[in-house]
Amino acid sequence: MTNVFDYLLWRGDLTLEQSPLQDVDSLILSCLSYHFFTEVLNQYDATPVTIEELAQRVKALPQEKLHMRDPQDIVLLQLMGKSERYKNMEVCFYVDHVDIEKEAQFSAITILLGDGTFFISYRGTDLTLIGWKEDFNMSFLDFVPAQIAAAAYLLYVAENLTGKIRLGGHSKGGNLAVFAAAVCPVNVQERIVCIYNHDGPGFQEGMLRFQGYKDIGPKIYSFVPQSSIIGMLMSRQGGYTVVKSAEKGLLQHDPYSWEVYGKDFVRLESVSIESKFWDRTLKNWLKALTPEKREKFVDALFELLSMTHADELGEVVLSPFNAFRTLQTLKDEDEETKKAIFDGLRLLWISVRKTAGDYGLALQRLAELKLLDKKR
Repeated sequence: MTNVFDYLLWRGDLTLEQSPLQDVDSLILSCLSYHFFTEVLNQYDATPVTIEELAQRVKALPQEKLHMRDPQDIVLLQLMGKSERYKNMEVCFYVDHVDIEKEAQFSAITILLGDGTFFISYRGTDLTLIGWKEDFNMSFLDFVPAQIAAAAYLLYVAENLTGKIRLGGHSKGGNLAVFAAAVCPVNVQERIVCIYNHDGPGFQEGMLRFQGYKDIGPKIYSFVPQSSIIGMLMSRQGGYTVVKSAEKGLLQHDPYSWEVYGKDFVRLESVSIESKFWDRTLKNWLKALTPEKREKFVDALFELLSMTHADELGEVVLSPFNAFRTLQTLKDEDEETKKAIFDGLRLLWISVRKTAGDYGLALQRLAELKLLDKKR
């Protein structure tokens, strides 16, 4: 399997003048915002710092001050700092903000590409419980604090820098990039070249009817792995490119699992049956839950997770051990919390059974048609 690291090793010697920005570059720049630069950059500082210098500052940090989401993020930064393609790009206006009371997690960084454009990279969901909670809040709120912060950040940077704008992010970061572009003033929208959404969730139906969202539609480039679940959540406008991943299931959300060949992603014709199954299941589930019930379910679920000290494990959703601890905690909860959790899970199970039944009937009908063709 070859991925973004191989891309950096094979094509890192080519500047943007020799090879213009590629889709793979947008994923790399989106992943840069996953770094926690608070020890080496001042927030909202307009003073540009080259990626080469930034990599050296991070490398010089003592281990106890090196905060990371994934060790591969560090590898990516060091490779970028050594490559001709990236090392002279400059970063500025770094911001990292978590507000527990407002249930908000937001971080972004601006990269001056050196070709007259700049790339705003929005961080996706980090390892904090608040970050995951805010993602789930998207299922019942028209907008969440991180989306408002993303829009404000775009305006701030656009006012302080000249030139065309590129936006991007992975996971929630992709959603933030699209949201910020959709709600910004027309004079800023006109400066936007493209918006990259790497397996980020969609929006509630109201956003799809918003004129600003319709206006930026042609500028949105969406990418999902073949078994995408996160990127298929809720609704979106337009199509998407399917990228082959070396992982399975939900682990395909990992950007470092996406396969690259030459200067492009390894592209597939469509998402897998598994992705279609969960897409339909989760959409049916959300339809069955009123916004009030969604809110109760999410609040109850994350109240339990907070009691399991999920932040300490760093795996809120993906950890089976954490799921077990959550269920253990549930037995001691009040009846209202239990009811909210079990009502949500019951409707999810009903949606799973319905989707499975529909797929079973479809496969049966397909088999019958094949049998008829043979008889003919």
